[in-house]
Amino acid sequence: MLNVADKFKAIISQMLVNTTGNGLITAANVYQEGKPDNKNLLKQIVNDLMLPGSRLQGLENLAELYKKAKQGESCLILMEHYSNFDIPCFYELMEREGEKGITIAQKIVSVAGSKLSETNRIVRSFAEIFTRVVIIPQSASQDLKDPEEMRAISEKRKHINMAALKTLFRLRKSGRIILVFPAGTRYRSWDPESKRGLKDIDSYLKSYKNIVFIAINGNVLIPQKKSLTEDLVSHDIMLYTVSRVYDGRKFREKAREMAPEGSDLRQFAVDRVMEELGRIHGQAEEIRRSLKKELLKEELREKQDS
Repeated sequence: MLNVADKFKAIISQMLVNTTGNGLITAANVYQEGKPDNKNLLKQIVNDLMLPGSRLQGLENLAELYKKAKQGESCLILMEHYSNFDIPCFYELMEREGEKGITIAQKIVSVAGSKLSETNRIVRSFAEIFTRVVIIPQSASQDLKDPEEMRAISEKRKHINMAALKTLFRLRKSGRIILVFPAGTRYRSWDPESKRGLKDIDSYLKSYKNIVFIAINGNVLIPQKKSLTEDLVSHDIMLYTVSRVYDGRKFREKAREMAPEGSDLRQFAVDRVMEELGRIHGQAEEIRRSLKKELLKEELREKQDS
């Protein structure tokens, strides 16, 4: 397998021409409106990688969430996270659903880590296509040793994240749907902790009336231990499964009622989020295996006919 920069060198070269600025995030620009210049180029990449059979299941549930958002209710998507192409594939599959999918997609705002904007121009050329609110995660300082650097990033994180919270509050009151990865990072097979939900997600459950869970089965950009641009491309069937609409606060209250005595209530609620995503994922994987078998049969028939 090739990394994404080598596999799609010509397309990415053109995307970089369209990418401007230094990507520096400040409290004044945490809201980043999507830039359409590179959208069609990225569509070429994801359409190359997503195999026939890729689909979005449960559009009617997203439509219900969208209806509630239009009525002024706070609405949240909690999505699994496996690669930096999770969002591009999601939007592509939504747009394949026609006008309804396109309309809903335009109302979604993702919460994204600052690394996607500030670390690498190639990664930024992907990320900036989609509307997002940028935060600095706790993990941003985990590899730092110098006390001064740690203090500096802590201070920056405080200002950036406070601005992001204010922005999210405004957006959820204006008919936008907020999308969050509860694990806060891509799942990496060599790091089981990357699958665990962040305790901070408990505050989202408390703040949003309506939530849906979205499981992702399949992966077209496999994480590597080196830089983000070294992630390996893979052709795969992508299956996104949207749950019914839940009451976020009731989900949180029920989780707390189930928590063993003495447990961390915030973490326990978030663990329930990850369990629900895992349950949906497990059911969807059975469907995806069937789709892969059908695709293999079709490929064999085509070979026999040629």
